[in-house]
Amino acid sequence: MKAALFYGGKDIRIEERPTPNPGPGEVLVEIRSAGICGSDLHNYRGNRQSVWENPWEQGHELSGVVSGLGDGVNNLSVGDRVGIEAEHLIGCGSCVQCRRGDYHICSRRGMVNGSRHASHGFSSHDVTFASNCFVLPDGVGFDQAALLDCYACGIHAVNRTAVTPTDTTVIVGAGAIAMTLGQVAKAYGAGRVIMVGTRVETLEVAVRSGAADEFIVNVCNDPVQDVLNLTGATGAEVVFETVGGESQIISQCMQMAGRGGTVSVVGLFTKPQIIDSQEYGMAKELRLTWSNSYSSWKGVSEYKSAIDMLGDGLLDANPIITHRFPQRNISEAFAAASDKKSSGAIRVIIDHCLP
Repeated sequence: MKAALFYGGKDIRIEERPTPNPGPGEVLVEIRSAGICGSDLHNYRGNRQSVWENPWEQGHELSGVVSGLGDGVNNLSVGDRVGIEAEHLIGCGSCVQCRRGDYHICSRRGMVNGSRHASHGFSSHDVTFASNCFVLPDGVGFDQAALLDCYACGIHAVNRTAVTPTDTTVIVGAGAIAMTLGQVAKAYGAGRVIMVGTRVETLEVAVRSGAADEFIVNVCNDPVQDVLNLTGATGAEVVFETVGGESQIISQCMQMAGRGGTVSVVGLFTKPQIIDSQEYGMAKELRLTWSNSYSSWKGVSEYKSAIDMLGDGLLDANPIITHRFPQRNISEAFAAASDKKSSGAIRVIIDHCLP
């Protein structure tokens, strides 16, 4: 098989490796599409060291075709088109969190029999647990299915921080997570959604794709004041933060929220955040929630919920996918995903079907 091997930073190589064999309860999947997530870029940009020894494989937004079955697999067949729930979210199955369905916050998340597991969507093949594979509806393509991980994150965020038709919801950020979250929020009944971003073209896509009703361009003006102007100086009932990184964005989101409102943190931060507990905690009595990936909600898989919503036409992944690259051009794909200002990218896909 052709494996995408990451040697650290921008050193990504396509090399021939033996195709793995699925073990008991596992399947071999021929990967068709894989999205480049913002978390994939942290090591690429030098902001975070990998937990893996060099070289490693990665790519957790993936879909493909089952091409081999391990012993005991009877819920899938060779040839099934599947979306694959990220393997790094696997829990131990026995702790309090796993027993209640919150395996995404298991203290041993991603560890199986003492070894760390992850998905390898940027390689041509991957062995994964059959329980992580979900058969795709006929109307859902492989590229669309590569965004199921993003949609499941949006579903988890909205499950943890409810939106209503009468509330104003602000989404800070305009990347793929923001877009998918906005579409999910609207599908769940959010009334007015305002998206805050830096690129006008991307924000216009958000409105066209049903991820936002209005937008604020966060370049010259103060986005906090713009939110206050659009809400009659009261602030938003719900603010979702989707950017993460190094900036003090949580504080900015709290300024955008109205008294008694809620701020939900979805983005992954690489530096600690400073919060004024007196102003935002006591004076405004804001609720601060955190949303880490996804798992299940009231016994229902959030990844499966994303499949159902996409299959039912409630979500539209196509406008969010702006760039497709063949595996052999993975370095160019990561460069486009890393510098969205120059490339205009929202979500970049490694399409293994491209020559």
